[in-house]
Amino acid sequence: MSRRTKAATISGTFVAHTLEMRTSIAWRHLPDDARRILDQLEVEHMEHGGAENGRLVRTYTDFHKGGIRRSSIALAIRQAVALGFLKVTVAGTRSAGVFRAPNFYALTYLNGRRNSHQATDDWRRIVSDDQAHAALQRAAEFKRPETQARSRGARTKAA
Repeated sequence: MSRRTKAATISGTFVAHTLEMRTSIAWRHLPDDARRILDQLEVEHMEHGGAENGRLVRTYTDFHKGGIRRSSIALAIRQAVALGFLKVTVAGTRSAGVFRAPNFYALTYLNGRRNSHQATDDWRRIVSDDQAHAALQRAAEFKRPETQARSRGARTKAA
């Protein structure tokens, strides 16, 4: 039986990335803002002791405070989902007054504790540069209509 020494242990909370994931094609094509999204969700995961994967919540304001422009957040989330690093477990809605329903997220490459989602490593399905480009292109083209700003339309003149 081997003994652990204090020098061989990690103190504090951490998130481990495998070498396979970090050298994958999907990771290589992951845009910077999408990485910032993952970074902030990893912090959220650590703040909950690894027990809330699948119920991770970050609002647009949180992402904005983390250094992502508000206009880039939705695309960055879609890119992280398209490349298989992130899953939106509950889709939120636009904020209107006091009614707020944020997205809930799961990081697909992390195993959680207790009732958390287990790792699915969806990023492994990206096996070529062409697949990565196609996934990012689909992410750029797709928008949820229910979350888009409504146009005011043409105002009619009163007679």
